[in-house]
Amino acid sequence: MDGSDVVKNSWKPKFTSEFSMGQFDFARLDKTLTQTDLLSGLVTSTDLPTLEMMQQYFAQLKNLYDNFRPIVSTAVVTKELDAVVTEGKKRKRIWEQSVKAGMPMNKIQILEFVDLMDAFKTRLYDLKQVIGLGIQVRRNMTIAEKIKQGVHGNRDFANLPEA
Repeated sequence: MDGSDVVKNSWKPKFTSEFSMGQFDFARLDKTLTQTDLLSGLVTSTDLPTLEMMQQYFAQLKNLYDNFRPIVSTAVVTKELDAVVTEGKKRKRIWEQSVKAGMPMNKIQILEFVDLMDAFKTRLYDLKQVIGLGIQVRRNMTIAEKIKQGVHGNRDFANLPEA
């Protein structure tokens, strides 16, 4: 199985756990998102970020994308974001090699890397809203909605047990 079968609505795992990992996944994602926001603020608020800042920023964005990638069911989007990651790795490695060689990095190339990562972050945050982070979320109903559902009943039979 290559993983593409998992995104279909009809797919069900052979085994399930009594314990929900959603709470732990949410805590991990919360830390990653918080760190990404912090690094984004640092990188975009400075005239010229350092290599270390960009390495950390890229690492957090890549980590965030690695968490989102299995949930994204559109091959076009995955291919687009994979290309951004590949380009980001290339730019980061060029910068690292220039530092090792004792050569200064071109300011334009640094700013292009910053812009690429900023666009990557924006795209990931847009995607975050669509995919729902893969964590089941239920809508909180108002008291009026609860009463209405109690009186009229739920006519959606999707969550009834199978015969």
